[in-house]
Amino acid sequence: MSELALGIDTGGTFTDGVVMDLGAEEIVTSTKQITTREDLNAAIENCLNDLMADESVLAEKIELVSLSTTLATNAIVEGQGAAVGTLLLGFEPEERLPADEQAVVSGGCSIKGEIKEEIDEQEIREAVREMKGEVDAFAVSGYLSVRNPIQEQKAAEIVREESGCPVVAAHQLTSDLGFQERAVTAVFNARLLPLITELIESVDSLIEERDISAPVMVVRGDGSLISTSEARERPVETSLSGPAASVVGARHLADIENGIIVDMGGTTTDLALLEEGSPRINPRGAMVGGWHTRVKAADITTIGLGGDSLIQISKDGETSIGPQRVFPLSWAAEKYPHLIDELERIRDRNPYTYNYQPVSALVYLSEPERMELNERERELVSVLKDKPHTIWQLGRKLDQDAELLPWEQLVKVGCLHRASLTPTDILHTSGEFDRWNEQASEIALEVMSNRNSQNPEELAEEILNGVYDKITSLVIEAVLGREEDLDFSSREMEYMIARLISPDNGEFLETICRLGPPLVGVGAPVRAYFPEVAEKLNAELKLPEAAEVANAVGTVMGKIIERETIIVRTDEVNVGYLVHLPDEKLGYREFEDAVENAIEKGREYILEKAKRSGGRDIKVEYEREDVYGKVAGSRKEEGIFLETRLEFSAVGQPWS
Repeated sequence: MSELALGIDTGGTFTDGVVMDLGAEEIVTSTKQITTREDLNAAIENCLNDLMADESVLAEKIELVSLSTTLATNAIVEGQGAAVGTLLLGFEPEERLPADEQAVVSGGCSIKGEIKEEIDEQEIREAVREMKGEVDAFAVSGYLSVRNPIQEQKAAEIVREESGCPVVAAHQLTSDLGFQERAVTAVFNARLLPLITELIESVDSLIEERDISAPVMVVRGDGSLISTSEARERPVETSLSGPAASVVGARHLADIENGIIVDMGGTTTDLALLEEGSPRINPRGAMVGGWHTRVKAADITTIGLGGDSLIQISKDGETSIGPQRVFPLSWAAEKYPHLIDELERIRDRNPYTYNYQPVSALVYLSEPERMELNERERELVSVLKDKPHTIWQLGRKLDQDAELLPWEQLVKVGCLHRASLTPTDILHTSGEFDRWNEQASEIALEVMSNRNSQNPEELAEEILNGVYDKITSLVIEAVLGREEDLDFSSREMEYMIARLISPDNGEFLETICRLGPPLVGVGAPVRAYFPEVAEKLNAELKLPEAAEVANAVGTVMGKIIERETIIVRTDEVNVGYLVHLPDEKLGYREFEDAVENAIEKGREYILEKAKRSGGRDIKVEYEREDVYGKVAGSRKEEGIFLETRLEFSAVGQPWS
């Protein structure tokens, strides 16, 4: 056996692990563990224990350990991490920023990188003193500092001297324009610094305990890998790493260059387009937790639909699936068998509930943070610490009306978690999945069908059709929106998509949907759902043999990839040319000198950046584009010179 790579992906429901033979590019062993959301390290440790139990997996053979994590994305969505103070040089934000404290101070550049207003050192020091003690880290973002980072660099130096706190400057993260987005990106990077450091130190400790000396990499949002030292500096780049890893893993397992990758997990279903072997990158930057950033990431479309999605039937008899995630009752009853008796009592009594689903149960997770419990909440938590209960049974135990129990806020803050009927339970009732307790699923389906005056088989079919339609709609919208900015909420688009999903062919109009590239399904539940989806789309379906651990495969099959854009523009003030590098601005008298030096310095910069990210056997390439503007009335084809854009890329392997 040749060298090995160990990959771990921590998802919202499962933490997947694989060991790959790097020479044969084949899976040696794999595992799936329940993600302990309150303690990611425990899930990672369980994965390592299971993988290392295979006798063929020798620590000295492991050349690479790679991790994709939900940590950055979840922290942004849930508002976790360091308290951040933000200094904005020369501009007021267009909208609010995700910062705890912020100050606008003097500064700012022109589009050419000329200083419009000098920074005031004393003003910066006073602003930092006001925030010091209230924040744990700082972010600095200047107006058009992407064209000349000198003010951000000086301001960061002053902040560091004055506060002793970690400082993030926006130009270190992106060379793209966009005042608001650059500031948001810098704030999130500062917020994530302690969290990613804690995770990396924990993983380092876990592999050291197992005598693994291989370098540890982290997957970025574009599917490439980054060293842990760089991840500590730029943790925001690990946002959306899980979905990106699934694209890389699916490409390898399905052996395709172009396709539509759909990853269905317990919490969400993510879709990405694979083009010429790489995930399509979102040109506008990643949208994370509703915030627009300048993070380079795969263009991922996500919906709140997964195996653990909450199934609800409203008072009006409407059935809905997701977006909330709950524990499947089959899993809960497997771990806590007394829930079977409680579900049977509910079936016998057949209560009609208004504020909760009749089969829903509550499971204690941890003490709530930043929330002081009142007497009723403390009493509720005290009972659930002993063992989980259905909400209906809780009302009886506490001698209170179950409709009035104060459990919802406790779920929101992560103290409690619901268990209820899910698509995973439906698969248990049909025999397509048998990992946990089938009886709990069957009872819950019966109770819920009574709520809607259906038989269990009818409700199960309705739920499955709902899952098929949601996934089919996701694919159609992603493909239609690939090049056109369409309003999918319009009545006309809703009608068209409905006709494509469920053709109702009339006498004069026949609708049919046929997908061009193959549809690749990865994730644990795809074999149960995707044949029907592919049939609706008239698509070639690929379900790789190891589809359930594609994310973990993607963590070790990625490469070190760095990209950077360097711009050469005219300098009217000094009658010459400016070269805008990521960390400085240079001036030249002659155009060819400017371009020649830009290429040389660009090569050096991107090569060094790839090395810091852990790359070996690095290949550097660049593309040049000379941009001209048209002049009204001019017959010249080229027009007036605007700029030369040099797009550099460096690609390397994470192992020798």
